[in-house]
Amino acid sequence: MIKITLNDTQAAVKLHSIAQQLQHPRKLYGVLGETLKKIHAERFKQEIAPDGSEWQSLSPKTLARKKKKGKSTKILRQDGYLSDKTAYNYNDKNVEFGSDAKYARLPQFGGKAGRGGKVTIPKRPWLGVSEQDEQKLLRKATALLQRQIDQNL
Repeated sequence: MIKITLNDTQAAVKLHSIAQQLQHPRKLYGVLGETLKKIHAERFKQEIAPDGSEWQSLSPKTLARKKKKGKSTKILRQDGYLSDKTAYNYNDKNVEFGSDAKYARLPQFGGKAGRGGKVTIPKRPWLGVSEQDEQKLLRKATALLQRQIDQNL
């Protein structure tokens, strides 16, 4: 009879290292946060909602006011505060993405604004992910995990 003895100590150490990285996925959530920033920057550039629909155009009155003041005529880009102020927080449990701008909720859901709530702001969803975005995030996560596995083998 032929007998083979395998020493699996090295493999066990590497598998343990991979498992540790999976139990503490802070780096993964950081990568996903950066990816979400890029996804949303592109969304502002294209002026589209997560579902791919175009944002409602600016009213003629708003467009004229912005031109008169020399402001950007891009939708949701008056001073760039919303588009430039997206942020994420991440830890070993999750990643949170959004904006802490007081008015970030208004374009997302629409509503009344201005003195006395006389102006109606239309709903222009900017926050969220599409199926295509989900696939991009999944590819990023898979690539990072594969790199971590490769580094340990």
